[in-house]
Amino acid sequence: MRFLLSLLLTATLAATMPAAHADTLFDNLGARRDGADPLLSYGPLADSFSTGAQANLVLTQVTALLKSDSAGVVGDLRINLRADGASGPGALLSTLATLSSAAVSTQDFAAYTFTPSSGIQLAAGTTYWIQIEAASPNAIEWSWSGDLSGTGVAAGANYNALFGANPNAALAPYQMSVTVQAVPEPASLALMLGGVGVLVAARTARSKR
Repeated sequence: MRFLLSLLLTATLAATMPAAHADTLFDNLGARRDGADPLLSYGPLADSFSTGAQANLVLTQVTALLKSDSAGVVGDLRINLRADGASGPGALLSTLATLSSAAVSTQDFAAYTFTPSSGIQLAAGTTYWIQIEAASPNAIEWSWSGDLSGTGVAAGANYNALFGANPNAALAPYQMSVTVQAVPEPASLALMLGGVGVLVAARTARSKR
């Protein structure tokens, strides 16, 4: 009987615990392309995004709209997550990925997705920057759009080495998407683990009879 009660308790806790789900904090990938800036001469380039009030968010994926102007100029680009600084991107928090420009199309702009090797915890109510820089000379360009209707775009800002940081309403932002995963709060996880512990204890006690 105790085993059945423990099983029922654990199943109930699992059913009521909020499940992890994907969410998009910034997305203008589908907006019209109005222009592009080169990483080598204008870079580093960056867009900001904000987490809003929701806590327990993990950065899972960043996608950017890129194109190479020359197959003959091959070098690496680096995608970074940076804190918000006084005048644009601040301290480096993590390097999400590196990519050779040889893997970037020279025909047209295309979406390239960068996935951190492990999920990166983001704080609630915080502004971050996605920065793309030339790790070595290349001919990569990052597309920008004056269409601010996408998720999280209108309230953000962008940065390049030539013009500095500007609100997206003043200078068009680069085209990207930022995907996060909302995970259960630690208290909920502890409750769930407690239920599992009760189940294990009940099964152990029964096996000793």
